Amino acid sequence: VVGSTPRFPESKSSCDRLRRAVEPDGGRMARADSFGDLAIAMGSEAKRRRHNDEGDVAMVEGRGEDIVRIPLGHPPVVFALPGSEGLVKQVFEHLTWKPGDVTYKVFDNGEISVKVEQTVANRDVFVLWARDDTTAEVNFALMRLMLLISALQGEAPDRIVVILPSLEYARQDRRSVAGEAIPPKLLLNCMGTVGANRFLTMDLHNQAQAAFAPPGTVLDELSADMYLASFVRSKIDDFDEDHFLVCATNGGGMKFTRRMADRLRTGFIMADRFRPKAGGPGQIKIIADSRIESVKGIVIVDDMFDTCGSLVAVVEALQAYAPEARLYAVATHGYFSGEAHLQVKKLVETFGLEWLAVTNSIDQTGIISRLENVGIKNRLMVVDVSKLFAGAIIRIHLGESVNVPQFKVLGPTSADPVLQGAAMVPQHQGAAGGGSVAPASCLGVVKMEDSMKVTS
Repeated sequence: VVGSTPRFPESKSSCDRLRRAVEPDGGRMARADSFGDLAIAMGSEAKRRRHNDEGDVAMVEGRGEDIVRIPLGHPPVVFALPGSEGLVKQVFEHLTWKPGDVTYKVFDNGEISVKVEQTVANRDVFVLWARDDTTAEVNFALMRLMLLISALQGEAPDRIVVILPSLEYARQDRRSVAGEAIPPKLLLNCMGTVGANRFLTMDLHNQAQAAFAPPGTVLDELSADMYLASFVRSKIDDFDEDHFLVCATNGGGMKFTRRMADRLRTGFIMADRFRPKAGGPGQIKIIADSRIESVKGIVIVDDMFDTCGSLVAVVEALQAYAPEARLYAVATHGYFSGEAHLQVKKLVETFGLEWLAVTNSIDQTGIISRLENVGIKNRLMVVDVSKLFAGAIIRIHLGESVNVPQFKVLGPTSADPVLQGAAMVPQHQGAAGGGSVAPASCLGVVKMEDSMKVTS
């Protein structure tokens, strides 16, 4: 009756019961594609029964059979919260899916209202939120995210996957002194309580945060290293592997920076802070195997740029280490809080920093405007990672891993055959419109004929 193993045991039991019901009539079995509905000819009546998008049953004139439709799988739907229009729009374009229908309101007293405007029953639901300080304060946006997850959970979806390109409160990942909370762990626990089953993020500030996922849930971590490395190679015209170095800003970011050095096939150095005297001021020193002659450029790598104070200290130390080298800086997440735009101006004008690059995991509209006001707009580059998240979404929906090397090595220009097939994934279980049972791209119609074949 079914051509692929259902994801849940209860679905398998239903298929087994249907198979036993059909087998007496000659014992003939049909195969169906893993997407869409399964249709079985059960008689010679000249009508077909189908479900439309609203779930109503409709009778369609057929060719002499009564078609019984059995939903297979869980059609995907992606909901996006307000903000980060660039990232969200590009993700949907890569997937070729329509966004989920939801309405957001804010009452005069400040309360938030979220209403899901479509059915999500039995759906594989994805919720995408990227921080955008120009549209909402971060804690307000997180509360709105919680309400959306709760509203979706109340409509009986099959699963809810929350996509956070940057995990908020990531820097408060440990209890430094007694009495402190661990906010990122609390945040994930709250989302798990209201209904989230799985989480997807990118380049955690601390790898230990992957263990913050609540019991029964999974936190998957993507990496932007391939996208940042590809950007560096394309942006620096005379990039030379033998005369460029990659620099970690501290020991904590060494693992991510080493991956970047491997992608770029360059040498690796590290900036580290130490105190020559107890209680004295900290100093930045460059740690390297040996002084490399004729260094043309150094790419500073970090997981995030926030106030950029540490970046200024590292750039100053690198200028003393290699005075003739051109300096660049890349990071996955760009928060640029406080007076960061003034620090960037200082980096450019005083220390000759060529440019900074961050991904669009966080919307950069605000900082670009602030940098324009101080005359250095073109020094901040934004690397698009929408294809990375689109590829992860389709793989999670199909039950594939996002942690396999075959996916991790895909860059922005790499062909992704799994993502290219996203257009063939049906987003609804019922047929839509006209006199046909369903669009050809959405489901396979299985007819129990003597020759047993699939027509779609």
